Amino acid sequence: MNIGIISMRYAKALLKFSEENKEEKAVYAEMATLSETFQHVPSLQQALLNPVYSDKQKVTLLISAACGKTQPTQSALRFFELVTEHKRAGYMMFIANSYVTQYRVSKSIIKSKLIVPTQVSATTSKKLQDLVENQTKCHVEFEVKVDKSIGGGFILEYDTYRLDASVRSQLSKLNRALKN
Repeated sequence: MNIGIISMRYAKALLKFSEENKEEKAVYAEMATLSETFQHVPSLQQALLNPVYSDKQKVTLLISAACGKTQPTQSALRFFELVTEHKRAGYMMFIANSYVTQYRVSKSIIKSKLIVPTQVSATTSKKLQDLVENQTKCHVEFEVKVDKSIGGGFILEYDTYRLDASVRSQLSKLNRALKN
């Protein structure tokens, strides 16, 4: 079987199970954290693939990566146990990503990122979030990132769109135009 199919099936099962337990929002936070942890700690994937570690140790690793020092939801705990019992712990990176995606689709949530050269006020951030929500008719998880290298202006990303009104981009366009 293919990794995509396996991860989607497990993620769908987790979403349904967590909805039945009324824990889907908390499980979403755990899976988003787990997904981020896989990105920042590549050795986690290697540990889950390592046959020397017991299933119990792998469950402990997953709980730590998804929850830190807080208690996991019952849905996530049982799911981690099930996945390791079925020797699918190596798929958890893909399952976590798939769960996050499926949750967002089911709840009409999109991610948006505003990149600016200096910090913006909460009012400005909220206005842009409202603008994106009105445009997409979805709830928006809005992130503001400061990146001084853009020089000025802003870059707004949401869904599959990117509006680049940065000074860096404008200078690059001008430079290309002058070369022609």
